[in-house]
Amino acid sequence: MRQKAHTDQRNGEHIDALAEVGLASAGIIHEMKNALQGIANALFLLDAEQGLRPRPREWIATAQRELARAFEISHQTMTLVRYEHPAPVRVTDVLEDVLNAYAGKIAYKKITIERRYEFKETIEADAGAVRQVFANIVLNALEAAPRGTGKLAIHTFASHLANGKDVPGVQVLFSDNGPGIPDKYKEKVFEPLFSTKKGKGAGLGLWMTRKLVRKQHGDLQLRSSTSGPGLRTCFSVFLPLRQSSPLPLTQ
Repeated sequence: MRQKAHTDQRNGEHIDALAEVGLASAGIIHEMKNALQGIANALFLLDAEQGLRPRPREWIATAQRELARAFEISHQTMTLVRYEHPAPVRVTDVLEDVLNAYAGKIAYKKITIERRYEFKETIEADAGAVRQVFANIVLNALEAAPRGTGKLAIHTFASHLANGKDVPGVQVLFSDNGPGIPDKYKEKVFEPLFSTKKGKGAGLGLWMTRKLVRKQHGDLQLRSSTSGPGLRTCFSVFLPLRQSSPLPLTQ
């Protein structure tokens, strides 16, 4: 009994320490975003200057792109460390919100979006985290899909995941007809700072995506092939209906 009490105390201290780290990280990221916003404003004013030569204008554009990456990283990190109480979330509404946000990219690459929404109900989750998960996966699919003939299929359906206990929830499948992911990269894509985009991206998207899914007590799986016709890569996201009976958290 004494040993259990000691273990509970240590677990409580560990949770408190993690909470302090999360709060400190959020504070640092907030201050960094303020500094980045000042740089963004300065670049905007500089770019508006009349008579600026083409070469310096290219440097400004490069700096603005890198700054956008920094903002995206800080936003995803804030989503990871911030705690929000679960609330009703309609999965299809979040999906449509994400697709609308990327409407310009979808139109530019002429990508066909196929919707198959069998599950249209609400779940109990952190809406911001769910949106970030879907946004990361959709963006990866849009970048992988070929221009002109690209396709992204999204399928939602009710599901039960057996992972120590039978948990009711929703399965969301994202399938694209990009080149696929080689076997040697299938686990590496979920590692921090790993990217197959050759200079594009920070290599944090899928790592954070998996962390956010697990934070919602869900599950993320990848299936991909580099040969054959049709849809080659599929990300499968499982989210429980309620946070009150979550899956066992994995590391």
